[in-house]
Amino acid sequence: MAGDEAAQAAIDAATSETSEDGLARKVTVEVVHKQEGWGTAAWTAIGMLLIVAAVGSWFMFSGDGGGGPGGIFGSDGNCGDGIDNDNDGRIDGYDGDCYDEVNPEFQGYNANHSEDGHNDPPGEGS
Repeated sequence: MAGDEAAQAAIDAATSETSEDGLARKVTVEVVHKQEGWGTAAWTAIGMLLIVAAVGSWFMFSGDGGGGPGGIFGSDGNCGDGIDNDNDGRIDGYDGDCYDEVNPEFQGYNANHSEDGHNDPPGEGS
């Protein structure tokens, strides 16, 4: 590095002057380290940005816990609201989307499921 070479050159020059004069001299070398790269403030800002992104993601992908629309990518369930949300003519307890299994019979009702038409029995619905 250029700084190391300059410091060594200064030490060499002071040493050679001392030996030529025959005098005893005290040589003081001050080393100043300049931080290269990112400082503490930059890493703090990056950390804060990551925290904000994590909290924002959690709000976007999680539901609201109340059966409402929840995050922007869906809800935490709409099978317990008494509404035919997927317009297939079936409400909650009668809709296959609200169950874990529909064949050969409806089993595993879950109010946190979403009525999205993906679990309706084959050949039924609109």
